[in-house]
Amino acid sequence: MITGRNIATDDTIYPIRKHDKIHSLIVSDIHLGSRVSRSADLMALLKSFRIDKNEYLFDRLILLGDIFDNLKFKRLDKKAWELISLIRGINDERCNAEVVWILGNHDRQWAELMENMVGTKVYREYIWSAAGKRYLAMHGDRFDKWVMKYPALAVIPCWIYDLIQELDGDRQRVSRFVKEKSKVWLRINDEMARGIIAYAERMQNKIDAVFCGHSHMAEETYYENSGIWYYNTGCWTGRQLPTYATVSYNGEIRINEYVPEAESVGLVKEREYPVVAPGLK
Repeated sequence: MITGRNIATDDTIYPIRKHDKIHSLIVSDIHLGSRVSRSADLMALLKSFRIDKNEYLFDRLILLGDIFDNLKFKRLDKKAWELISLIRGINDERCNAEVVWILGNHDRQWAELMENMVGTKVYREYIWSAAGKRYLAMHGDRFDKWVMKYPALAVIPCWIYDLIQELDGDRQRVSRFVKEKSKVWLRINDEMARGIIAYAERMQNKIDAVFCGHSHMAEETYYENSGIWYYNTGCWTGRQLPTYATVSYNGEIRINEYVPEAESVGLVKEREYPVVAPGLK
């Protein structure tokens, strides 16, 4: 069994506008067009890494699936369009950074349209290297049996959960309870982690860490028998703190929580939370 735990907050606060230059910035599950999307906060985060129009303090921005909730463009507000424009700018050939877009289950059917809209190639999965280590990124939905078997019905619990988030109070007590205690969510996390680790183990060349989204639950777990780290980058929806992953030039990986309330003074919480789990049996 997986013994890793979800990412928890601590009291360590670091200045967000004094980032060290990093290799990769990874975000997932923005769900643009959803009533609970945090597009404005993600835009603020990306701008905090910006030195000028064509220079950022990261080399690679990886969008790890479900960037759009659907293609009902009438639901995209001004902030969503501004975020799309910012991402297009990051992927411009004059910019020092590049954008990697990975398909999710919400945006899988419109890959060609997204390529034209954002100006970046769309991948099903992506492998890259930093500091002599190899990383694998995918959305994770292919290891969610419910989504794969009943794709049309799978949108119903997503819609219900979005509604709960929208109606929930500022502390998101109901949303947190549903996500953290629901056997469905726990099962999805377990299935995805096991599926992705097994998939990475079968690859010809060694994979040191895997990244996914889909479940909206930020998590990091180390599979000792496999020697592979599993990272879920969480989401940018609802009123809970959005999360993202960073990979440094020396191979250090962090799951970070963006704190919008501190935006005026430029603060962000960063958490290192190493957890050891047994390998797959």
